[in-house]
This record gives sequence, C-alpha cells and structure tokens, in this order.
Amino acid sequence: MTWEDVRTAVADRTERVLAGLHEEWGDAESLPAFAFGPQPWHPDEPPASVEDLLATFGGIAAAVVCYTAECQETVLVYNRGGYWEPPGGVVEPGTTLAETAAAEAREETGLDVEVVGLLSTRTVDLQFADGSEAPLPVATFRAHRTAGKLRVEREQNDHPGVTRGVGLFGPDVLPENCRDRERVRDVLSDD
Repeated sequence: MTWEDVRTAVADRTERVLAGLHEEWGDAESLPAFAFGPQPWHPDEPPASVEDLLATFGGIAAAVVCYTAECQETVLVYNRGGYWEPPGGVVEPGTTLAETAAAEAREETGLDVEVVGLLSTRTVDLQFADGSEAPLPVATFRAHRTAGKLRVEREQNDHPGVTRGVGLFGPDVLPENCRDRERVRDVLSDD
C-alpha cells in the first residue's frame, strides 16, 4: 500500500467517523481544520498502513465538563503550552472519541463524567517530518461530573500531554488564555 492509499483511506475513515458523530449526537458546529506536528515523539515518516497510523495518533477528543448539575462551573486543565483548556487527548486504538473524552477527563482531573452531547467537530492534519500529512477526527463533547474528586494527574514531566494544574471556573472568570473560551462560556450559559 502506498502512502497516498493510506492517506486516502484515513481521510475516508475520518469523514465517516465525523458523519457518524453528527448522526449519533445531532447537529454540532463544524470548525476549520488545524495542523499538528511534526512532534519529536512522532515517526519522521508516516506509517505504512492505516492501522499503524491510527495506533500512532487516532484523533483528538475533549470534554467541556460541568462540575455541578446547575452547570455553573467547568473544569479546565493547564497544559505545558501555557493554556487552560477542557481535558482531552489522543484517541487510542479501539476507543471512540466519546470514550476518549471521558477517559481523558478522568485521567487529567480525577473526575468520572458522563458525556451528554457533542459541541463541535473538525479535523487535525497530522504532519510528519518528511512533509506528509493525514486528516484525523477531532471532537469536543459536553459532559457532566458524576463522581470523583479533583486532582492533578501525575505523569512523567517529559510526557507531552502532562497537566500542570486543574481549576474550576465560572463563565465570568474564565481565563483569557483559555482555548475555546467562547464555546466554554456558551456551555455554561446554555445549561
């Protein structure tokens, strides 16, 4: 299989995954694609099969977590890039975007969550050092805390996604350096 065959198959899969999300969860905002990479922990050139590529990076999922039933506060994590953002991470083989969003919320915040809606979808163009790229799915969900206590994850300091802090924020005190700030504020205002 050539890289172009792999890229085409991955692009077709990404379209099916995003269409399936909209079918399962209803309408959600479709956002523009963004580029990611090349990163030091990614291979210099793309893998030779769809399965190998998805094992490297299957997409990204995040959850805007409402901390209370009244949805007056959300949980954000502070990442090493200097931004507050909803908890999220890379989709691993055999998991859905919604499962990933819930798992990442648990890993990064200590909270068990129930995913209750889809906020937005888009694609990420995963880039490799040799100039190749592949479009993969990205989804942000709305979730509610069901159990657990807030905590900061404890991973190796050199882990690329290590969380540096966790905070609770209401719509009137969202940090200026919050990714998707207006969307997060809208979630808190809508509920």
